[in-house]
Amino acid sequence: MRFYEDPSTIYLDSAKAGPMYYELLDWRNKYEKNSLIKKSQIRESHKDDVIKVEKNLSKFFNVKTGDVFFSNSFSRGFHSLVSQFKGEPSFLVLENDYPSISEAIIKNNFNIIYVKNDLYVEENIKIAVEKYQPDFLVISVIQWIDGIKIDLNFLKKLKSNNKQLSIIADGTQFCGTCEFDFNNSPFEVLISSGYKWMLAGYGVAFLLVKKDFYKNKFLQLNSSEFKKAIDIGHYDMLAIGSLEFSLKKLSTIINKIEKKLYDLSKYVKVELENIDMLDSKIKMRKSHSTIYNISDPEGRLYKHLTSNNIICSQRGTGVRVSFNFFNTKAEIKKFIKTLKSFSLSP
Repeated sequence: MRFYEDPSTIYLDSAKAGPMYYELLDWRNKYEKNSLIKKSQIRESHKDDVIKVEKNLSKFFNVKTGDVFFSNSFSRGFHSLVSQFKGEPSFLVLENDYPSISEAIIKNNFNIIYVKNDLYVEENIKIAVEKYQPDFLVISVIQWIDGIKIDLNFLKKLKSNNKQLSIIADGTQFCGTCEFDFNNSPFEVLISSGYKWMLAGYGVAFLLVKKDFYKNKFLQLNSSEFKKAIDIGHYDMLAIGSLEFSLKKLSTIINKIEKKLYDLSKYVKVELENIDMLDSKIKMRKSHSTIYNISDPEGRLYKHLTSNNIICSQRGTGVRVSFNFFNTKAEIKKFIKTLKSFSLSP
């Protein structure tokens, strides 16, 4: 994968958007040109093409006993899913998790229980599940504001000890960062947009669904009925084709990506702690993603970083930076140096 390099800037914003790369741009240009020439005929095989991408996603994420469906974003996919529930299900949700999660639940007038999202997030979830016995836990595997990565082994044990609980995951900040075995995961459903770590561009998201989920007492749909509820309208074949293109690229290097991100995160965590800019919530955790939020209630740090050509985002009360596998150690060192210059400024 070859990314556009601007020596004057450092891109630390993959949590907002995974950048385009040259090979994908070339494929998309060829597809668009083909669409110009063939017109409607370019879609003659689109059903077979979609099935092929579904199979490739199934292989990449090991969806052995389930299905793959498409939407145009996590938000649309999750809203479509929640609208299929009947009765009065209850949902457990983390405070400050991705807003679309609570919005969809509230829109459908379902009971929502919020869990404190702090240093003890897993223990808080365990206590809340035991106390309230919710029907669903909906959770982002990696939290969008500060990059907290929920312990999957904890979720497996939680699921094993609470048979009534169904877990639905937002994988948008997670999918594409490491190898992931959906079949052996604690999730009944995982939904992910493709424009971040999957490097597929905007307009496509996928849902991974286990077969047993169709038997849920609040759902009671078969696979084909569920597909009709989720796969609404025409498929955007440019977006789905882009996902397949990136999927093929990622499948050959996902192990290397996982190791690179682990090493980067470990390095950044130490450096931030050394200059007293590491969130206390993250200090005690065994592992972390490559998304970090640095306190910046007045926005001064954000202005300092952007004025030094470091691309990042304002999230919550801080600056969110996110490192990807294409980022270099030299870029990270320059970023840390820029942070140090800010901490020394009056």
